[in-house]
Amino acid sequence: MERIEPVLAQEDADWVVVYGDVIRPRNESRRRELGLPLAHVEAGLRSYDRSMPEEINRLVTDRLADLLLTRRAMR
Repeated sequence: MERIEPVLAQEDADWVVVYGDVIRPRNESRRRELGLPLAHVEAGLRSYDRSMPEEINRLVTDRLADLLLTRRAMR
């Protein structure tokens, strides 16, 4: 997040967009401090294997996101 912060400020960012399962607690905390909403691309994709750290990250990212973007209509 340290490297992206100057870009967010310079470009006057409106959103933080994350792809897949890349959310990190420190980044999430800073994003909230900056007041930027979160969009999650590939939201809703699941392996249903909660022993995988990536699956937990996907679940958490979906919960934190303000906008969920899916590959196709979810059923």
